[in-house]
Amino acid sequence: MKILFVAPWIPSKIRPRSLALLEILAKDHQIRFLGLTSSEEEVRQARELPVESVTLVPRNRITSMLRCGLALPTRTSLQQAYADVPRLSAALADEIRQWQPDVVHLNVFRTVHLVERCAPVPVIVDLDEFRSEYYSQLAQTAGLPWKLVGRIEAPRMQAREDQLVANGVPLMVSAPFAPGEERPNTYVVRSPYDHPEDGTPRTTEPRVLFVGRLTYEANVNGLLWFLKNCWPEVTKRVPGAVLDIVGTDPPASVQAFRGPSVEIHANVPDVAPYYPRASVAIVPVWRGTGVQMKLIQALAANVPAVTTPEVARRAGVRHDQEVVVGADVEAWVSGLSALLTDPARCQRLGAAGRRWALDFHSSNAVRDQLAAAYAAVAPGRSRA
Repeated sequence: MKILFVAPWIPSKIRPRSLALLEILAKDHQIRFLGLTSSEEEVRQARELPVESVTLVPRNRITSMLRCGLALPTRTSLQQAYADVPRLSAALADEIRQWQPDVVHLNVFRTVHLVERCAPVPVIVDLDEFRSEYYSQLAQTAGLPWKLVGRIEAPRMQAREDQLVANGVPLMVSAPFAPGEERPNTYVVRSPYDHPEDGTPRTTEPRVLFVGRLTYEANVNGLLWFLKNCWPEVTKRVPGAVLDIVGTDPPASVQAFRGPSVEIHANVPDVAPYYPRASVAIVPVWRGTGVQMKLIQALAANVPAVTTPEVARRAGVRHDQEVVVGADVEAWVSGLSALLTDPARCQRLGAAGRRWALDFHSSNAVRDQLAAAYAAVAPGRSRA
């Protein structure tokens, strides 16, 4: 099958879902890539994608913000306006006319303004998640200015999501639906992750690991909550415990906690080497949708994790089965401290978590999920 993969960014290790799905598709199909770039580093990353051709369109941040400003009086989502670069639409039209793909794969909500512009070629949209839910959470629980952004974006995004569902556009999401909340023509395609087997011995030290993009509000919010409310008491109960924070562009509010018990590793090329040195991972995310990639990576690496009820529910993992779930500060402190001092429990939870990751998030498992979604776009042609 000929697939035109369109993204508002370059799939890379800091956007692992986009990259992993692209790599799986490239093994079975002919792929061309069309995407937006904003730096020379992104151009370099694009040239390394496993596709037969790459078309790149520069994106200027100032111009993108101006489009968002112009969209404010309208009903258009600011996310759509941000990525609605005229040259991207022109390049899309050229690819469709010249290459005549069988399917256009649109990556995340920022590209849904292109759905109608792909006609007559069938479209599948990897939403990853119904993003309007996250912005609704911001509108209710975040501080200013995020609350204002949430109030503007949530209804606009929901209107567009509902329109896509009503129009029968095949959609992909990364997390299973709760019973009774399923949406038509929407397919669960989990985020793939295969942890590299490098034989590195596991640590025996009480090291805790946080991994995440620190340009993402929910990550910063959750990490700061943990640093302020939980970590001081954990270090009292477990002397010598160290927290490794591995993330992109850590803000000053996070860097202020750097010290003997908090090490910060910014903008690393690969997060995988940090898992063997971790005895426990944390996912302190209280707002968000989908399945957290940091949870998938930790469990795939055989590292037990402490997380919130929201993250556990969306992933389908259970307290004291695959993870430890904490609903408040005391539950987090006691749960994390107990894990750091109980190697046998760590080993049991790590093994169970790895089985979950293999069953649902390995490349083999996701390849089958992806094929089922693509069968809705081109029946009988989901495999080359």
